[in-house]
Amino acid sequence: MKHRNQTAVLIPRFSKLLTGALTCAILAALAWGGGDPWKTKPYQQWDANDIKKIFNDSPWCKIVQIDISWKASNLATAAGAGDASSAGGLKAPGTGGNQPGSQPGSAPSQASTPANQPGPGEAPPPPTEANFIVRWISSRTIREAGYRNSVIEGKIKEDEAEKQLALPVDAYKVYLGGPDMTPFQSMDEKALQGVAVLIGKKTKQHISATKAELVHSEDGKTLQGIVFSFPMQTGGGEPSISPNEKAVEFNCAVGKVKIQTTFDLSKMEDSKGRDI
Repeated sequence: MKHRNQTAVLIPRFSKLLTGALTCAILAALAWGGGDPWKTKPYQQWDANDIKKIFNDSPWCKIVQIDISWKASNLATAAGAGDASSAGGLKAPGTGGNQPGSQPGSAPSQASTPANQPGPGEAPPPPTEANFIVRWISSRTIREAGYRNSVIEGKIKEDEAEKQLALPVDAYKVYLGGPDMTPFQSMDEKALQGVAVLIGKKTKQHISATKAELVHSEDGKTLQGIVFSFPMQTGGGEPSISPNEKAVEFNCAVGKVKIQTTFDLSKMEDSKGRDI
């Protein structure tokens, strides 16, 4: 409960864990051609659009699409359960994604049925890809956006936001979330601790997560994401991420599911400099 309350400001409800994030990224890029808010104005002046851009379309946020391998067996069973009429015309899924505004690809159940469209009385084909969002939430920019959002929504006062932002950060924190967290449902925090790693592109330094914390919905029933914590220093007291490092790869592997993306550290800068 304590962790969920502290992390809530870094996981805004309006994003609904990727709902519209892909289209938001495109629109935000067009709307902010004149400059990025984290470089052009103090966070106290950010509005709702600034915050959306930071959470969905900034160097601290990555959207990863992967095949829904954990549902493959169910799809195959449904496809082979009978003929097209008895099985609802479900066929093996195609390669289409589930991006907003597009239909997942699937083979038509009948010759007269248009591609990507269910026949009369048939359910739409299930999505074949899952979206995950990966945010570097220990950064000043993400924390400022989170607390600024709470101020705008009237949840906290500005002076309280200032106090929270002044607290020291003792670890690099990366949030992994998505609308379908099935691969992680059966794992506890201790087991999840060993599934994530940061890898320096230049130094090849591997930084394993030392902590994993589950983030659930307000009612506690739905797993929304995981916050992974990584040490800022090595056992010898050296920085775990070298000041000369230009990029860091995030890897999270559970069984056949692998979520991988790269953060460009040279772009993760605000008006005060490097921000990780």
